[in-house]
Amino acid sequence: MKASASPWQCVAQWRGHQRAVYDLACDAGGHIWSVGGDGLLVKWDRALSNWDATGEAMARTDQALFSVAAVDDGMVAGGASGGMVHRSDKGTEVLTGHEGGTFVFQGVLSAGADGRLRNWRTGEILAEVPGRIRCLLWDKDADSCKLGTHLGRIHDVKTGWILNVHEGSVRVLMPWPGKPAVATAGVDGRLKLWSTAEEPWTELLSIEAHKGAIYRAVASPDGRWVATASRDRSVAVWDATTLELAARLHGPGMKGHTRSVNALLWADSATLISGGDDRRILVWRHDPDAGPETHGVRH
Repeated sequence: MKASASPWQCVAQWRGHQRAVYDLACDAGGHIWSVGGDGLLVKWDRALSNWDATGEAMARTDQALFSVAAVDDGMVAGGASGGMVHRSDKGTEVLTGHEGGTFVFQGVLSAGADGRLRNWRTGEILAEVPGRIRCLLWDKDADSCKLGTHLGRIHDVKTGWILNVHEGSVRVLMPWPGKPAVATAGVDGRLKLWSTAEEPWTELLSIEAHKGAIYRAVASPDGRWVATASRDRSVAVWDATTLELAARLHGPGMKGHTRSVNALLWADSATLISGGDDRRILVWRHDPDAGPETHGVRH
């Protein structure tokens, strides 16, 4: 029997990085940026008619770049040896980052292997916790910041509470669309939902989402989907309302990644972009007329 076609299809693959792709971001103009183990900060200009794109190296460093984010005046990237690259209309400048690696940015905040939360523009140290900080969740309006570490814990910067959430490193901290909840994910392959009604949070749900470490989770702009990326070489797309698995993007039949998937980005609510250890950036498009969703399955 012939298998049903998936509504998710790989429509383009971008090549150019010489080592693993570690992170992806989108700037205010809609351009996609990537960083990787080759130390390159790359800007991708896509064709108007399709998702083919040409990459241009906007900065080159002598260390792997682990993270990239859009900021109000350009882009910022974090390196493995503590350096940071800030790219703006004024040019490229190298700043001091976090010793051992700068892993995450959000607004003016950065965090990394030194266990410190900093204002990367001023250099001010705002908090310090045990372990390497791998993710953060900042709510500027609520004056709230949560830090996830490689020790499996979440630290609340404001009140000091600590919550053990995963076996091994916490790699994801994100608000869950449409619910008063936060999602975490980690190297244990589990995706968890936590009620934020009271603090410390209480666990609502735990899913064995992947058969390897989860490195990224991102919600689609319309709040319909949440995608997760894993060392098991797959991207999973979850229905944000039901938390059921809608699709798993992997394998040669789907032209998926052949090694660990490290980075995810929604270009729009029907276009998901992934990057991995196979040095490729893949563009996935959702076409509801192409085939059925995979409903009622949790892995």
